Amino acid sequence: MIEIDNLHVRFDSDKGIVHAVRGVTISVAPGEFYTLLGPSGCGKTTTLRCLAGLETPSGGSISIGDVVVHDTDRNISIPTYRRDIGMVFQSYAIWPHLTVFENVAFPLREMKPKPKETEIERRVKNALELVQLSGYESRPAPFLSGGQQQRLALARAIVREATVVLFDEPLSNLDAKLRAETRLELRRLVKRLGMTALYVTHDQTEALTMADRVAIMRDGEIAQEATPTEIYKRPVSRFVASFIGQCNFADGEVLSVPTADTPGQMNTEWGRLSYSEGLDHTVGDKVTIAVRPENVWLAGKGIDDVATSITGEVSEIIFLGESLECRVTLGDSNLITRLHPSSEVAVGDSVGIIVKPNDVAILAA
Repeated sequence: MIEIDNLHVRFDSDKGIVHAVRGVTISVAPGEFYTLLGPSGCGKTTTLRCLAGLETPSGGSISIGDVVVHDTDRNISIPTYRRDIGMVFQSYAIWPHLTVFENVAFPLREMKPKPKETEIERRVKNALELVQLSGYESRPAPFLSGGQQQRLALARAIVREATVVLFDEPLSNLDAKLRAETRLELRRLVKRLGMTALYVTHDQTEALTMADRVAIMRDGEIAQEATPTEIYKRPVSRFVASFIGQCNFADGEVLSVPTADTPGQMNTEWGRLSYSEGLDHTVGDKVTIAVRPENVWLAGKGIDDVATSITGEVSEIIFLGESLECRVTLGDSNLITRLHPSSEVAVGDSVGIIVKPNDVAILAA
């Protein structure tokens, strides 16, 4: 449904040429919810704006469905209004002088040829019903709450009945509670309508909970593309692991490689660990590993006592409500674990560290 091939974007600035997007290639299947995730300035919004026709690429091609909407080499560039897309902006871009009905009707009134008035009324009412704003048709748009304005912007995006909808950080202006409620509601609505969605965000929780696939961007390039589960459990780099959530890192050396029946062994700065991934490594390889805090267990503090060669001392405990975050000192290293809030652990405790083989991720970079 969406094909972006070798996309490049360069800008002129007072410091010279800025290469904002560097050879981005993505393919989004029909009905897929695809998310571009990354820090500010990584090129994710620029990529989205190129797809929408709001920025002109310096190179590459873009297709929506069977239509090539941009191809630098063939000098093709279809204007935004002729692309089969809807878009929800970060600021919502609500017209303050128009009612809810007229805000949603606006893109239909600007279409060529313009639908009949009865058709406009039908489509606007259907869109408002889908986003649960029925009965608000005559209300001035500024009199809506932040969450209602976000749903109004979505209604305006879907009223054209486009096959692709683009989202540019649409939840960033909502408070934390409303954001948590709205992201699941938004995903359910997009899925129910069968639309293909490209969603831009810097919020890793949004990416993990909403996307079918996530592409993490850095410095204009895609650092990793995978399902949310794979990216969280098997990040390919330290950047990806740390950006998608809190993580412990350690350097190590492979002692033995895993087999079908036996996990591999490695020496790390924390101590000796077993691991089950990393079949392409050989004995003696220097590696960097990542372990999520929730996958670090304290012997006797939430798991049955088992033999462990790694011991340390609890140096700090932070109460987070739903969990306890404990910092364990292991010689010159530190390791963070996350425990149930009822766990009986105290600063100064000597503890054994347990990490299961499947929870050790070996990083490529």
